Amino acid sequence: MTERAVPGVDAALRLTWWKLGIAIASGLLTAFCFPPADLGPLAWVALVPFLLVLTQVRPRAGLLLGIVFGFAFIGFYASFMLVYGLVEWFASVGFQALFFGLFGVAAAGCNRASHPALRALAVAAAWTLAEMLRGGIGDLGFTVGDLGYTQHQRLPILQVASMVGHYGLGFFIAAINAALTQAILAVAPGIWVRPAMHPKLFAQLSAKTALAAYMVVLLLYLWGAIIIRQDVGPQGETLEAAVVQAALGDSEGATRRDAEHALDTYLSLSEPIPEAVDVIVWPEVAIPHALNRRPDMLERIGEMARDKSAWVVAGGLEVSREGAVFNTLYAFSPEGEHTETYRKVILVPFGECVPMRERFPWLARFTLRAVDFAPGDRHRLFRLGDNSAGPLICFEALFPRAVRANALLGADFIVLATSDAWAAGTYEIEQHSATAPLRAVESRRWVVRAGTWGVSQIISPWGRVVARVPSSEPGVAWAEIEPRRELSVYHRYGDTPVLVVCALLLVAGILGRRPRRPQDA
Repeated sequence: MTERAVPGVDAALRLTWWKLGIAIASGLLTAFCFPPADLGPLAWVALVPFLLVLTQVRPRAGLLLGIVFGFAFIGFYASFMLVYGLVEWFASVGFQALFFGLFGVAAAGCNRASHPALRALAVAAAWTLAEMLRGGIGDLGFTVGDLGYTQHQRLPILQVASMVGHYGLGFFIAAINAALTQAILAVAPGIWVRPAMHPKLFAQLSAKTALAAYMVVLLLYLWGAIIIRQDVGPQGETLEAAVVQAALGDSEGATRRDAEHALDTYLSLSEPIPEAVDVIVWPEVAIPHALNRRPDMLERIGEMARDKSAWVVAGGLEVSREGAVFNTLYAFSPEGEHTETYRKVILVPFGECVPMRERFPWLARFTLRAVDFAPGDRHRLFRLGDNSAGPLICFEALFPRAVRANALLGADFIVLATSDAWAAGTYEIEQHSATAPLRAVESRRWVVRAGTWGVSQIISPWGRVVARVPSSEPGVAWAEIEPRRELSVYHRYGDTPVLVVCALLLVAGILGRRPRRPQDA
């Protein structure tokens, strides 16, 4: 028995309207941790109300509480999806909410454990595993809304990602929330269901747990503050990289005239870029046309590369002989030759393709675009002279495994071309941009990010934005970057250590273990 044997325990563990209300309020607080509010420090306490009510329900009720929390959180976070319609928004948010429901089941199951430290660690592990499952569920994976992204502006704590990735950073945030929850539960007035131990002992252990959690995070913060002192700019071999942002409309349904206008615009914006720049990056589908079928357009981009004596990476479409359409990046040499292409591997479900269309044809009615893209076969590098760039397109940058694949292939820096023009006027652009610093720190690589609508930026391996073009404004930016070849700890081992540790903690929390009581307790 894990709850105190007092009258009214069963009644106290029932799901009530006030518990549902607290879950909704906590979900909204969590949404405020992300853009547009971007209250990153709030993430360290935003989950506490939700976690507190999860200590007062059984796992079955935890499922419903989790779904309600997830719907409030993701529903507010992803309200930009309403541009596609209410049904599409509801379906997307409802699917994502299911993962928070699974977390609710696991977290409520951890109430079996009596020791507050084990409870807190197990709950944090459950949160992290839910994030990893949500991001790794094949073609339907998403990482948007993961806790680690809330710290994109807080460089000292961000450095943890170089060791444990953004999932590991999220674990520490969830652990602080869970430890604080146990401390509040220990002193909460009224009839609250607590572990079957002496209240004074539980209060003492809860206070020690919260203190230990905060000390660990403080040490990580201090370590990060020391590490980022290395971010003094490029020290060895360097090259200049530039990003170009035109703030043009969505490429969906673009005509031949639109494509020609886009090409003229990007060529015009690229003119002020100095000849000292070595690499120029245009966004995803900068030219909304099948460039492999337009040699005249390829020639014009090549001429610009030759005039600037620079490598150029430009986004466009590609149509194979069989009629398959690819979202593609084209590389051009300083001699003006088209040298390589990269086809987007990870496609947006229902945005660029319909997963499982062959098995469930009715899913096609939920597609957000008129054309299904075909995925590229694998990640590959661009050889840009003596250096190798790891190309990624838009949605792919949400997945740390994609950047890791490029680093393991030998990428010296990351080129990220994206287009959020479909979300122009919404805060999705800022939310998406906030993920890029995590990819830079995780890989310890420079990230050169060019966006159609923004935010275009050049980011150091410590997550510092050194050059930037604001959202919705046409412009260019350039900066000196340094090719880096060593692998970070995170890229050496990936997510496996975090996955294993979290799985063990969750099992321990669900099985439960009562602490040994002192004789005088």
